[in-house]
Amino acid sequence: MPKDLTPQKILSMLLRHVKLIVLIAILATLITYGYSRFFIAPQYTSSCLILIQNYDEENATKATTSYYNSEKVNVSDISASATLASNCVILFSNHPSMTSLMEGQSVSISQKDESNYINISVTTSDPQRSANIARKLQQQAPICFQDIFKYGKIDAITEPAVPSAPSAPDVNKNTLYGFFVGLILGILLALFLEIIDTTVKPGDDIAKLYKIPVFAEVVDFEKEG
Repeated sequence: MPKDLTPQKILSMLLRHVKLIVLIAILATLITYGYSRFFIAPQYTSSCLILIQNYDEENATKATTSYYNSEKVNVSDISASATLASNCVILFSNHPSMTSLMEGQSVSISQKDESNYINISVTTSDPQRSANIARKLQQQAPICFQDIFKYGKIDAITEPAVPSAPSAPDVNKNTLYGFFVGLILGILLALFLEIIDTTVKPGDDIAKLYKIPVFAEVVDFEKEG
């Protein structure tokens, strides 16, 4: 492999092995597609949304229900509710009454955009089971909340639905990743073959090696026919 590399020379090296590069990219694409499509069990995600409101029920004159009507909402109330929601994420993720319902499945409890909304997502290999667990967690959340906090309220915004399509694996994305990985591997292999290739090529290589011009070349009649 020449030391004085230029982008043109690197491109020329890759073009000499273009068939190998394309072959490796295609093989990697097919392998990734087949593995994602037939060997990875599909996963289904069911989600629901709950609303956390921070207020004192004894002081019902506060406009806590004004999230859904035209009454005025104090910025401090919204901020306090968002802070409470952040604490509830930690509470729901670790409280025994909630963790016992997770059944060892993949469960995500997260605050939505630093607001007072909390999203609960459950992922399993069975769509109906995902919806059932998400529904149980949504129903248990207010009970768990009242056990810890003296004030506040939880409302269900969206109900868990049985997913109609798997959320994972993303076959198209994995296949695309496989193509790019195969392409990179093919390029690296082509460059490696150039590095270990110590043969002297006709023309310019001979002139550079011996510092003399090449006036003519002998044709390989057997190879050229």
